Amino acid sequence: MDFVKVEGKSFYCGKKEILFSGLGIGSWLNIEHFMAGIPTTDSQIRRTFGSVFTEETGREFFTRFTECFVTDEDFIFLKKIGVNLLRVPFHYHLFIDDQNPEVLKEEGFRIFDRLMMFSRKYQIYILPDLHSVPGGQNPDWHSDNQTGYPQFWYFKVFRDQMADMWQAIAARYKEEPYLLGYDLLNEPFLIPKEDRISQFYDEVTQAIRQVDQNHIIFLEGDFFAMDFSCIHSITDEQTALTFHYYPTVWNTELIDKDYDRNRRKAEFEKVFLNLIKIREQFDRPILCGEAGYDIDKEDLPFTIGLIEDTLEIFRKYKVSWTLWSYKDAQLIGIVYPKSDSPWMKLVSEIGGYWNHYLDTDIAQRVMEDLCGKHFPGASEEDRYHLRFAARAIVYHLQEKYWLKAELEKLTGAEVLALPESFLFQNCCYYEEYVTTLQKYSYE
Repeated sequence: MDFVKVEGKSFYCGKKEILFSGLGIGSWLNIEHFMAGIPTTDSQIRRTFGSVFTEETGREFFTRFTECFVTDEDFIFLKKIGVNLLRVPFHYHLFIDDQNPEVLKEEGFRIFDRLMMFSRKYQIYILPDLHSVPGGQNPDWHSDNQTGYPQFWYFKVFRDQMADMWQAIAARYKEEPYLLGYDLLNEPFLIPKEDRISQFYDEVTQAIRQVDQNHIIFLEGDFFAMDFSCIHSITDEQTALTFHYYPTVWNTELIDKDYDRNRRKAEFEKVFLNLIKIREQFDRPILCGEAGYDIDKEDLPFTIGLIEDTLEIFRKYKVSWTLWSYKDAQLIGIVYPKSDSPWMKLVSEIGGYWNHYLDTDIAQRVMEDLCGKHFPGASEEDRYHLRFAARAIVYHLQEKYWLKAELEKLTGAEVLALPESFLFQNCCYYEEYVTTLQKYSYE
């Protein structure tokens, strides 16, 4: 079988151009609070499960979670709905123990081996995405940042460690036919010196190419994969670019249901065209690695309309995409646990007083109060950046006083049964979303 290759501004497999239509499997190998329906970051969630019960129970819980979240049944469904690419976010902890960093964990390779087996069996391409690195590549929760500061960019030892890890992964999977490539780093942001990201990309590319000439390397831009001015040139022949597209996050008016749909579509396209300029600028193929919207179960047609308008633009400009996301606790995923499942009962309890928007609201109020009283001259940029640190404080309080308290209500047996809620046979899915995907997929 031929490997997918970069040829000019397109992806090719053999002599045939290929476009990708797929999904991200978020909150599987890198847990995100808003998708799991429970507060704090990946490491804090894992730490709390281990402290409330035992470390052994915590490890068994997350082993079960990993195995239940993605199974044969999920891949059968994905193949059926026309998905030909899965972007798979993962945490560096999958391969590295911070207390024994010299030895890569076999657990990570075991999980990736299983993933590659599924990819071959169902002929669906896989794109591993490094979502969390030591110290955090951005200040937000999805990089498992517990301080609000992207320390990754301040310590060369962290960046060298990730280059070595990527090299080991590439050496293991260099012959995998349905491995599309390597998404080197998810959504970098707040890099103190611009050249550090380009240096990191160059070093990781060199490390991978020492062992793997077969697979494509994907680079994301600064400012959460939207600003590519940090990339000045690309010398590796098999390198592509991947951006993220969330127009309603940066312009919340667009999510207003009274907003004229045709006007919204025009704004969507304007934002999109600005992002895809990189295809011409670098003469490389591009992939939209993330795009998606919170799903309003009370008004599903509105959400489906947003997705349809987005995919229509992608198809118009022949851009490959992986929507965010496949499965979660009834927020943004196509597939979700049933409302009467043990996991959703836990989420319902916590949802009585928490959602991830509350974190943002608290942090903003804290910073406005602090700056208003003591630092009235603080710039909007400083206030925005420091809100991430304020949110980190909130996470630590949530870990101790909210998440811990909810888990203490459960027995060890009950907590070990929670992951079964994510088994495909215990889940539902939005048929309207599936129909829309099938309509716009390239398969």
